[in-house]
Amino acid sequence: MKTFQSRIDEGIPSLAVFIHAASQDAVEIKYLAEDLRKHFGERINIMRVDASYDHRLKKQYDIKAYPTWIVFKDGQELMRESGHKTLDELIKLVDRAF
Repeated sequence: MKTFQSRIDEGIPSLAVFIHAASQDAVEIKYLAEDLRKHFGERINIMRVDASYDHRLKKQYDIKAYPTWIVFKDGQELMRESGHKTLDELIKLVDRAF
């Protein structure tokens, strides 16, 4: 299994969404992630991080709100946004990494 760091270090953009799995948003985010995978295919890594369990990543990336969407490329954070997003908004966010 690949680590979070190894996935964001790959040569393709990565979208990490930090969630709280017990929230009502978790189900909606699961479906958004599936739709993003269908749209981008193998051109992007998509990761859901349950920040209520992964305190190290939550602290490392200074997560203060759920959901928080972070786009990485070559291990570097390119941009981040918090709050509810539509599929179109997320596609535009990730497109900026290409």
